[in-house]
Amino acid sequence: MIKNIYQLEFNIFFRSKAAWVGILILLLSGAGGLYFGKEFIAEQRIVIEKAGKLQEQHIAKNLKYHGKDLGLLLFYNKFIIANTPDNWAAFANGQRDINPYLLSVTILGLEGQRYDTDLNNPTTLLLGNMDMAFVIVFLFPLVIIAFTYNLLSAEQESGVWGLVRSQSPVPVQIIWRKLVIRIVIIFGVLLVLLGSAVIYLQLALDLRFFLVGLLISLYLLFWFSLSFWVISRGKSSNHNAVSLIAFWVVLNIISPALLNVWLTQQYPVPEALENVVKQREGYHEKWDLDKSVTMDKFYAHYPQFKKYPFPADLTFSWYWYYAMQQMGDDEAGASSDRMAEKLHQRQNFTQISTLLLPGIQAQLGLNSLAGSDLQNQLDFQRAVSIYHEKLRLQFYPVIFSGGTAESIDWKQFHPEHYSSYTTATVVQHILSITIIALALWGCGLYNFRRKTSLL
Repeated sequence: MIKNIYQLEFNIFFRSKAAWVGILILLLSGAGGLYFGKEFIAEQRIVIEKAGKLQEQHIAKNLKYHGKDLGLLLFYNKFIIANTPDNWAAFANGQRDINPYLLSVTILGLEGQRYDTDLNNPTTLLLGNMDMAFVIVFLFPLVIIAFTYNLLSAEQESGVWGLVRSQSPVPVQIIWRKLVIRIVIIFGVLLVLLGSAVIYLQLALDLRFFLVGLLISLYLLFWFSLSFWVISRGKSSNHNAVSLIAFWVVLNIISPALLNVWLTQQYPVPEALENVVKQREGYHEKWDLDKSVTMDKFYAHYPQFKKYPFPADLTFSWYWYYAMQQMGDDEAGASSDRMAEKLHQRQNFTQISTLLLPGIQAQLGLNSLAGSDLQNQLDFQRAVSIYHEKLRLQFYPVIFSGGTAESIDWKQFHPEHYSSYTTATVVQHILSITIIALALWGCGLYNFRRKTSLL
C-alpha cells in the first residue's frame, strides 16, 4: 500500500514539465561545473609544468652568461615553488583564481617577491569561475525552492486540501510524502553528479570524499527544512515563493557581501603598503650608510657568517649586497607578521561569524577540503618563506667564501611543490548546519501541530 502511494507520488511529480526542467538544469550545470572547474585547474597545472622546464633552461642560460660570477648569477637566477592543486581543487576552485599559486624567487629580498602574481581581468575575477561547489551552493537551493514552495498551498488553493484533511487522520503525512519524493530526486541528481565527479576528476573514495558528501547533504537538507518551515505557515504559493527566494538572496548574496565589507573595515591591512615601503627603504637606504652598519645587523641575524672575511676595502661586494637585501626583509618583518596576523584574524572571524549562514559555511567547508581557501594560501606563504630561507642558507656560504658556480650541483634544483588541505573546521560547519536544519524542521512540525485548521 505504502509502495503504491509513493509510486503514485512519483508519477504525479514527473508529469510536471517544470520537474524535468529543474532536474535537467542541475545535471547540465553540474556537468558544466565539473568541466570548467577541471579546465581551470588543468591550466594551472600546465603553467606549473612549463615553469619547471623553464627553470632548467633558465639555470643553464645563467650558467652560460654569468657562470664566472656566482653573486651575479644568483642575482638573476630564479627558483620555483608552486602551490600545486590536487584533484579536489577542480571540484571547488575557491581562491585559487586570485591568489598566486606559482612563485619564482631569487635569493634577494623575499618581501618584494612573495605576492607576485599574473595580471587578470578584474571583471573575470569579479564573476569568478564556475565549479561544482558553485552549482551546489547556489543552484541546488533554487531548484529545491521550485520543487517545494507550493506543496501545501497548491492543495489549499485548488480546494483539495479540505477533502484530504477530512479523510486522513494525519494530513501532515501527505506533505511529508511529497517532500520525501523531492528529497529522493534531488539526492539522486546529487549522487549522479558526485559519481561523475569521482570518475571525471579522479577523486579518491576516502575520508575527504565522505566529509564532502556529508557537508553537501546537510546543506541541501537545510534548504528542505527551510522550505518545510515556510510552507508550514499555511500562506499562499506566491508568499512562499517570495519568502524562500528572499531567504536565498539574503543568505547567499547579501550576507556574504555585508560580511566582506565589515571584515574589510574591522580588519584593514594597511601593513600591505607599509610592508612594501619598509622593504624598499630597508634595502635602498643602506647604499648611503657605512657598510659596518649593514654588516653588524646582518651578523646579528646570522652570527654563523661572521667566520667569513668581509672585504671592507672594496667599493662593492656581493657579501655586502646580499646583506643589504636581508636587511630589507628584516626591517619589513614586523609589518609582514602583522599583515599575516590580520589575515588569520579575518579567517578565524569568518569561521565564527558564519555559523548562522549555511551557504557560506558550505562554501568554506568545500574550499578547505579542496585546499583552495585562504588558510591554504597563508600556509603556502609560510612554505615560500621556509624555501627562500633554505636557498639563502645554501648559497650564502658559497658566495661569502668566494666559491664558484662550478662548486654547486645545479641539477639538484627542481621546482618545489606544496599542497595541503584541512578538515579541522569542517566538523564545525557540519554541526552548525545540522543544528539549524533540525531547528527549522522542528519549527515546521510545531506549526503543523499547532494549527488545527491544517490538521
